[in-house]
Parts: sequence; C-alpha cells; structure tokens
Amino acid sequence: MKTNLTKTNVKSVISRAGRLFSRIAFFGAFILICSSAFAQNLFVSGHDARGGKIFKFTWDGRESIFASELYRPRCVAFDSAGNLFFVDYEILDAGGGEPRVNAAIYNAAIYKITPNGTLTIFASRLSYSSHLVADRVGNLFVADYDQGIIYKYKPTGSRATFASGLHHPVGMAFDGSGNLFVVDNNAGNIYQGSIYQYKPDGSRTTFAALEPGDRPADLAFDGMGNLFMADLGGNIYEYNLNSVLLRHNRTTFGSVPISAQSLAFDSAGNLFVVDSGGVSGSGGVIPNAIYKFTPQAARSTFASGQALNQGFACLAYQPMSPVCCE
Repeated sequence: MKTNLTKTNVKSVISRAGRLFSRIAFFGAFILICSSAFAQNLFVSGHDARGGKIFKFTWDGRESIFASELYRPRCVAFDSAGNLFFVDYEILDAGGGEPRVNAAIYNAAIYKITPNGTLTIFASRLSYSSHLVADRVGNLFVADYDQGIIYKYKPTGSRATFASGLHHPVGMAFDGSGNLFVVDNNAGNIYQGSIYQYKPDGSRTTFAALEPGDRPADLAFDGMGNLFMADLGGNIYEYNLNSVLLRHNRTTFGSVPISAQSLAFDSAGNLFVVDSGGVSGSGGVIPNAIYKFTPQAARSTFASGQALNQGFACLAYQPMSPVCCE
C-alpha cells in the first residue's frame, strides 16, 4: 500500500548520513566480533516515538537499535557479503529549520552499511522504491513502484534497467538458480496481478496469475524452493514449485490478524512476517507486530510494537556470520 512521502534534497541526505555513521559504527564493530559460535540476526525497519529506526533482533528475540535518526525507513536487504541496504525518505527543509510536511514531491536514497559499520549513500534521487533484493554476486535490484521498472545496480553503484513494463512491482525474491521472481499489481485494477519469473538474461515468463481479490505485498523463498507471498488481506500463500501433479499448486500457509506486508526466512526454515496492525472488525486495535511461523505453520508472536510504541515495516535476515556474546 503506497504511502504519501515528502521530498528530500541531496544535501539533507548527506548530512543525515554523517549523523547516522557515529551511531552505527559501534554496532558494526560489535557484529564483527568473532567466536566459534554462529548466529543470525533479524533486521527490521520501522519507527518508535523518537523517529525512524532499524531494529536488530537476535535469534531468541532480544532487541536493540541498530540505526536511529532516520525519517521513514522501509525496504531492507542484505547481500551475500553482509552489507545492509535500506531505503529512507527525508523531509525537505522549508527554511528556518522547519520541516515542510505538506510537500507532495519526494526523493529517496538507498543507504549501504558495510559489516564494519561504514555508512555510505549507495544511490540517491530515486522515486518510490518499493522493494530491494540482492543476487548472489552482489548486484542490487530495486523495484520502482511508480514507474513499473526494476533497476539493477552493480556493486560499484552503476545502474541499468533490468525490466520495465510493470504496473506496480511490490515484492521480489531470487530462487536458488538465480531467477528473479516479481509480484506485480496488474494495470487497470490494483487488486489483481501476476507473479513473473525473470531469467538472469532478463527474459520473462508468467509464473502465476493472482486471484481477483489478492493484494500482494512481498515474496520469499524457503530452503526447499517453495515460494511464499504476503497478502495485505492477512494471508500468506505458498506456491509449491516442486509439485509433480499440480504445477505451481497454491495453498494458504497461514495468516496474521490484519495485514501481511513483509516476509523473511531464517536458516532453520522459520518464516517471519510483519503485520501492519490496525483496527479489527470488533472495533479493537491490534498492534503492529512480527509473527513467527514454524515450518509446520505454527504461529507465535515474535515481537509486538505496542509496549514501546514501535511500528515495524520490512524484514531482512543477516547472512550467517560468526559472532559472540549474543
């Protein structure tokens, strides 16, 4: 679901990057501490009462703030080298230090944080970037929701158009063979769409047509090669790519109370889902939360934003790396 955002100028982005670095350097250094044990951390974009944040959760649910003083961070993604990419938006300064909150035009910037805590602006002056995903060799793919384009950024930062002609791409995921899957809202009706499969050379086939009532939000592959789709109506759908009798058979894997908007699998096969929360049918308010599904689809609450006035947006799992004292 698209959110109205405000414009940022490049100078504001660069100054924000300088302030972020001092806060992130400590955490980056901490991640690099090594031992014989291995752990995998979950990184979540969002906000609390003091503004935009990127939160870090250890495997057992312990939470810390990885980056702060952000505006409205959304998409997050790791490459195979452990670099964290995220999109943020900033308010255009109207003069006198006052934010121009009603500005209708916005820019976005993609930030990059290396494993040692170095923060840089990877790309700037972007439109509405709805999703990020990296391939196995470090290329970053960026879906432009408004323009219907998928851009491919090399690790050097150079950009090329990988695919165009989409309506509103809202989720991407790579399978084990390097094929890119994209879920797109179809032209003429935002509640219909398709899942497309792109080969590394950019050629496209239609993997699946969505149901008329679908409201797609994100895609993710599990370790067995099955494709999962988050739906803003609350369901998580599973497409079995390995079925012999029924090609691309779709089932409902599970659901969350309000709206499933982001997916991520850990190395043990557990699925984590952000529920945007909201007003339930009975009139009560359900808090923004992260739910955990076991491979058998048993659901539990991993984190709730209610106690600390937090809101969660997008998920990304850190590649497996040696750490200690977690």
